[in-house]
Amino acid sequence: MNYNETRRNFTATCSARALKMALTYQRWSYADLARAAGVSKSTVGNLASGARTTTNPETAAKIAKALNVKTSDLFDLDPVPYAA
Repeated sequence: MNYNETRRNFTATCSARALKMALTYQRWSYADLARAAGVSKSTVGNLASGARTTTNPETAAKIAKALNVKTSDLFDLDPVPYAA
Protein backbone atom coordinates (compact mmCIF):
# COMPACT_ATOMS: atom_id res chain seq x y z
CA MET A 1 0.00 0.00 0.00
CA ASN A 2 1.49 3.35 -0.99
CA TYR A 3 1.08 6.69 0.73
CA ASN A 4 -1.67 7.99 -1.57
CA GLU A 5 -3.75 4.86 -1.03
CA THR A 6 -3.33 5.20 2.74
CA ARG A 7 -4.27 8.86 2.68
CA ARG A 8 -7.43 8.26 0.66
CA ASN A 9 -8.60 5.23 2.58
CA PHE A 10 -8.03 6.30 6.17
CA THR A 11 -8.79 9.13 8.53
CA ALA A 12 -6.98 9.84 11.79
CA THR A 13 -9.20 10.14 14.87
CA CYS A 14 -7.65 12.28 17.59
CA SER A 15 -7.64 11.62 21.30
CA ALA A 16 -8.17 15.17 22.56
CA ARG A 17 -7.15 14.13 26.07
CA ALA A 18 -3.84 12.65 24.88
CA LEU A 19 -3.13 15.71 22.73
CA LYS A 20 -3.78 18.08 25.65
CA MET A 21 -1.54 15.97 27.91
CA ALA A 22 1.28 16.09 25.34
CA LEU A 23 0.90 19.86 25.05
CA THR A 24 1.01 20.21 28.83
CA TYR A 25 4.10 17.99 29.05
CA GLN A 26 5.89 20.09 26.42
CA ARG A 27 4.57 23.31 28.02
CA TRP A 28 3.40 24.40 24.58
CA SER A 29 0.43 26.49 23.51
CA TYR A 30 -1.71 25.64 20.50
CA ALA A 31 0.27 28.26 18.57
CA ASP A 32 3.60 26.66 19.56
CA LEU A 33 2.47 23.27 18.29
CA ALA A 34 0.95 24.71 15.13
CA ARG A 35 4.21 26.46 14.30
CA ALA A 36 6.34 23.37 15.02
CA ALA A 37 4.05 21.04 13.05
CA GLY A 38 3.39 23.37 10.15
CA VAL A 39 -0.39 23.28 10.58
CA SER A 40 -2.89 25.97 11.47
CA LYS A 41 -3.54 27.05 15.04
CA SER A 42 -7.25 26.42 14.50
CA THR A 43 -6.54 22.81 13.49
CA VAL A 44 -4.62 22.22 16.72
CA GLY A 45 -7.21 24.05 18.82
CA ASN A 46 -10.14 22.21 17.29
CA LEU A 47 -8.49 18.80 17.75
CA ALA A 48 -7.45 19.55 21.33
CA SER A 49 -10.88 20.88 22.32
CA GLY A 50 -12.76 18.05 20.66
CA ALA A 51 -14.57 20.41 18.29
CA ARG A 52 -12.96 18.41 15.49
CA THR A 53 -12.24 14.73 16.01
CA THR A 54 -10.64 13.68 12.72
CA THR A 55 -7.89 14.84 10.40
CA ASN A 56 -5.93 13.35 7.55
CA PRO A 57 -3.06 10.99 8.37
CA GLU A 58 -0.45 13.48 7.11
CA THR A 59 -1.56 16.16 9.58
CA ALA A 60 -1.68 13.59 12.39
CA ALA A 61 1.90 12.55 11.62
CA LYS A 62 3.11 16.17 11.58
CA ILE A 63 1.54 16.86 14.98
CA ALA A 64 2.96 13.69 16.54
CA LYS A 65 6.42 14.34 15.11
CA ALA A 66 6.44 17.91 16.46
CA LEU A 67 5.53 16.58 19.92
CA ASN A 68 8.13 13.80 19.61
CA VAL A 69 5.59 11.03 20.23
CA LYS A 70 4.31 8.12 18.14
CA THR A 71 1.34 8.99 15.98
CA SER A 72 -0.55 6.08 17.53
CA ASP A 73 -0.19 7.72 20.96
CA LEU A 74 -2.44 10.57 19.81
CA PHE A 75 -4.43 9.23 16.85
CA ASP A 76 -6.20 6.08 15.68
CA LEU A 77 -6.27 5.33 11.95
CA ASP A 78 -9.77 4.39 10.87
CA PRO A 79 -10.82 3.18 7.41
CA VAL A 80 -13.05 5.57 5.53
CA PRO A 81 -16.36 3.90 4.66
CA TYR A 82 -17.38 4.55 1.09
CA ALA A 83 -20.96 4.36 -0.09
CA ALA A 84 -21.39 2.05 -3.05
